[in-house]
Amino acid sequence: MNKSELIKTMANLSNASQVDTKRALNALLSNVQQALSEGEKVYLPQFGTFELRYHLPKQGRNPQTGELLEIDGYNQPSFKVSPVLKKIMS
Repeated sequence: MNKSELIKTMANLSNASQVDTKRALNALLSNVQQALSEGEKVYLPQFGTFELRYHLPKQGRNPQTGELLEIDGYNQPSFKVSPVLKKIMS
């Protein structure tokens, strides 16, 4: 399912227009992005948690020269499924 299909489905289920549904979905996505950029967790009951996970710096190799190089640490967004959703999916 892509974004436009999701919007159509949400609009049908909520008896709302697709324009209003698209605005609501975009607002939700924008708020999740903003919260993650500020280092906050976003917990949606019965769905899951969006959060940033920090990956420590590590050493790697340049595949062309074999030279060792330092790979900086970084934050990566992640999603943890709630137990309720996990149970529904199994």
